[in-house]
Amino acid sequence: NSGQIKASLNEVGNNIKKGLVQAGDWSSAHTVATMVFDNVCPKAEVHEHAFDVWFVVKGTGKFILGGKLNNPERAGENELVADSISGGESFVAKEGDIIDIPPGVPHQIDVRGGRMETVIVKISPKNYK
Repeated sequence: NSGQIKASLNEVGNNIKKGLVQAGDWSSAHTVATMVFDNVCPKAEVHEHAFDVWFVVKGTGKFILGGKLNNPERAGENELVADSISGGESFVAKEGDIIDIPPGVPHQIDVRGGRMETVIVKISPKNYK
């Protein structure tokens, strides 16, 4: 419910990337999580089989979508990470925006100097049984 989501967003501190799962879990077919990015630029990611849908609840950040991971490293069975992306589309994500990220598409959020509160829905068709 919206009260639970707002409460979980408010409990996250500063200078951090922190996610709190609201439904499912990271290895299930679907996950709903509140995610706070506060004064950080986390690694760029590619989910090989999972879709992400981000809803920006509060704040703004520079989003990079597409392009190519620079020097990618495997971070899990179906995920690659890197410090940065080359050639992606850069735009400002703000309150009320919905960002649809298909499998295989690099993405990164840069919230240095700010804070962004999001709800992320991850759908992993590979995990459906």
